Amino acid sequence: MKLLLDTQCWLWWFAEPERLNEEAIEYIADERNELWFSVASIWEIGIKVAIGKLPLPEPVDSYISSHMVQLGVQYLEITAPHALRAAALPLHHRDPFDRMLIAQAQIEGMTLVSADSMFDRYSDISILHAGK
Repeated sequence: MKLLLDTQCWLWWFAEPERLNEEAIEYIADERNELWFSVASIWEIGIKVAIGKLPLPEPVDSYISSHMVQLGVQYLEITAPHALRAAALPLHHRDPFDRMLIAQAQIEGMTLVSADSMFDRYSDISILHAGK
């Protein structure tokens, strides 16, 4: 299974794994699954660090790269089709980073791992609910 980790779940895996439910932990830990992390999430983390909303124990670039390797996650680049799909989505959710994740999951046929119930409003997307 191809799993696209949302920003929150990726951060929780390393800093607050107790916030993830058992099913999400099992799927993320299962080496048969492909783990993906969107460049949109990296952009979001960088912005939150820069404005002081997300403290990290080391510089953002080294934190992300070391944790990507540690978990065995692949980068998911943003493409023009992703951007066009995100722009065409219904406005159930106005967060541009989350809208990109939805578009990417739809186009790439990935299961989105998230604790955000707002994603349930979108069709044509597989969600693995990760929150307790």
